[in-house]
Amino acid sequence: YLSFFTTHAVLRGGTGMNIRTINHHFSVSGPLTKDDLHTLAQAGITTLINGRPDFEEPNQVPDAILRMWARETGLEYYFLPVVSGNYSEQDVAKFGRILLGARGRVHAICRTGTRVLHLWALARWEQGLSQHEIKQAGDQAGVDLDGVLLTYQNRISQSQNLH
Repeated sequence: YLSFFTTHAVLRGGTGMNIRTINHHFSVSGPLTKDDLHTLAQAGITTLINGRPDFEEPNQVPDAILRMWARETGLEYYFLPVVSGNYSEQDVAKFGRILLGARGRVHAICRTGTRVLHLWALARWEQGLSQHEIKQAGDQAGVDLDGVLLTYQNRISQSQNLH
């Protein structure tokens, strides 16, 4: 059994993956190889969320291949394709359900890791995590999460005012 800190070091140093650990249960990165998935599984990750739409850029590993690799590696796999900055209430709710239902550590991927970090922040905010705690997690990962919370909050308010 690897400790969290050992795991973090293994992920950073082992394969060249640029893992950003948000907390003991959640981490993010950009694209992964099949070997990366094995490394994640060995480090205690049990669930993989892919936030990238297929064909976002040339030579991107598509959902179907990632799903197959995840299955071979024993990871739960979810495909939740979102366009950066365009997070629907349904996307946020689904991401939150995946987080709550995961039986262990969750790793999420997109082009850089930021989009899935945004989804995590919005889902956790909807689940009652304070804006301060979310900001701290973002600061630790080097991402300002205040803007995405504010933008999402304003968009939800506007859509509710229209109904």
